[in-house]
Amino acid sequence: MLNGVAVSCLLTALLAGPGPDVDEIAKPQDSVTKTVEVTKPVESPRPVEDKHGWLTKHPTISRLHELQNQERARYGLPRLRMNPELCLLAQRHAVWMADTGWYMHSSFGIPEIIHSGPLTPDDAVNGWIWSPAHHGIMLSGTQAGFGYMVRNGVTYWVTLVQ
Repeated sequence: MLNGVAVSCLLTALLAGPGPDVDEIAKPQDSVTKTVEVTKPVESPRPVEDKHGWLTKHPTISRLHELQNQERARYGLPRLRMNPELCLLAQRHAVWMADTGWYMHSSFGIPEIIHSGPLTPDDAVNGWIWSPAHHGIMLSGTQAGFGYMVRNGVTYWVTLVQ
């Protein structure tokens, strides 16, 4: 139950009609504005690579990157640059496949290669090398993201290339 003050406030608000238009609230008023400068220590932003270092510096992810660059070098191609954002997408897809048990390509709209079953990065990359379609994707692009997940003894490998 509302007390007398609450009822009075409610009636006043209802009788006053709608409040000011949003545009009116956002406009500066004709009153004097006082600027107060607050200084606080400025931290340098961490580079993106460090922000996602838990993934991009993981030994298995580093090995996938290294092996694919070795294969590109055999063809005289430049090294793939590891893209932390693509790594996050690749890892997300690897986790999704492991969680659902569905082995399928993502809907990211980015060229990707996936594998399920090999126990090591070397075996996953060798599987891609022996598949002409996957090998072609591995040799394309200039940057890549890598992900993998193991669930119930089953491994899922993902590389996204741009």
